[in-house]
Amino acid sequence: MKKKEERYLRRPVLILVIAAVVTVLACGTALGAGFALYDWSARGNALGGAMTGRADDPSAIAFNPAGITQIPGSSMMAGLTFIMPGGTLTNMGTGDSVNMIDHTFIPPHFYYTRQLNDRLWFGVGLLTRFGLGTDFPPDWYGRYNSYYANIQSLSLNPNLAWKVNDRLSLSVGVEALWFEYGARRKIPTATPPTPETDMDFRLLGDDIGYGWNVGLHYRLDEATRIGLHYRSQVKLTISGTADVQGIGSTAAWGDLTLPEMFMFGISRQVTPKLNVEVGAVYTGWSSYDRLAIHFANDFGMLPNPSTSVKNWKNVWRYQLGFEYKYSPEWTWRFGYTYDQEPSPDATVDFQAPMSDRQLFSIGFGYTKNDRTWDFAYTYLLADDRTIAARLGDGIPNTRTSNVDAHVFVISYSVRF
Repeated sequence: MKKKEERYLRRPVLILVIAAVVTVLACGTALGAGFALYDWSARGNALGGAMTGRADDPSAIAFNPAGITQIPGSSMMAGLTFIMPGGTLTNMGTGDSVNMIDHTFIPPHFYYTRQLNDRLWFGVGLLTRFGLGTDFPPDWYGRYNSYYANIQSLSLNPNLAWKVNDRLSLSVGVEALWFEYGARRKIPTATPPTPETDMDFRLLGDDIGYGWNVGLHYRLDEATRIGLHYRSQVKLTISGTADVQGIGSTAAWGDLTLPEMFMFGISRQVTPKLNVEVGAVYTGWSSYDRLAIHFANDFGMLPNPSTSVKNWKNVWRYQLGFEYKYSPEWTWRFGYTYDQEPSPDATVDFQAPMSDRQLFSIGFGYTKNDRTWDFAYTYLLADDRTIAARLGDGIPNTRTSNVDAHVFVISYSVRF
């Protein structure tokens, strides 16, 4: 019996190490509101992200860490998300249409919680909160604005949760967030410009920033739970290298402030088998007002600094989730999300040519002997959008269409 318990204790440590390695190597990018991601567990995705009020499995570390006081003993969750975005951009002047190059992005997630005593819990998570991936042919019509953009991130987020009484729990956590930004575009060198005479500009840099988060979980009555979760801004100075084909490379850097987030949710046990949660996320994207890249040495054909005005706006994400406990082993889930796009018409570009979107989700969980497998599928459908010409930014009149994504998530969890 003692050896069995020791194996249970060693297993979370081993999985933590494996998950950390896998996350660093395979940390994916995806299609999100702005470049925020919410694919933090299969159960969470199946419920449309409506987990702030429930917060009763290890993924509460991401959705609302105050909720981990509902988990006795220790628990662990690990999983992968598979995201396959697509879309078409059409030059309204010439009629030329270009499809995004197909990719599958695979951000993982890992959580571990442990009850320290009757009042105090510890939890830690490895998750991806920000990501972006757009890729077009290098000779496409929008290449002077962007033909490739890639954002990857990884957050390490330890938390302490305090059970104040049987109704109220509070949490506090810190976050170390690694962030990498890569961008590529073409620079015209001839009149008229042609793909053969273009020069290639590439930028790659990263940084580690720090933030904090607090949570509240309150049981209003036996059937109703309320959750609040706040994540702070994270300030970064991204530094790396800029390279221009045929000229050379130089050190480059720029400041970026990732947005604060307010998460809300109210969960209601409508019947002994059916639970419903409604929730929302308010994201302060107004912190992303501009991106100025400084170069240690001038390239000549580029201003120094090279500044892109963003002026993104604060937005809401609305979430609704249904969970039906069909039997002690099987649980069915359905979710709906409406997600607002923060980039305004005046500054939207080809690095993130997105719009307001809807997400439709379905999934299930299978539990046996304190072990659970969760699966989810989400279909993301974005509105068509017209991008007005800004020739100085390399953007002709453009129409986006058929922008969507297929998202599959699998999670495994165990309590011990």
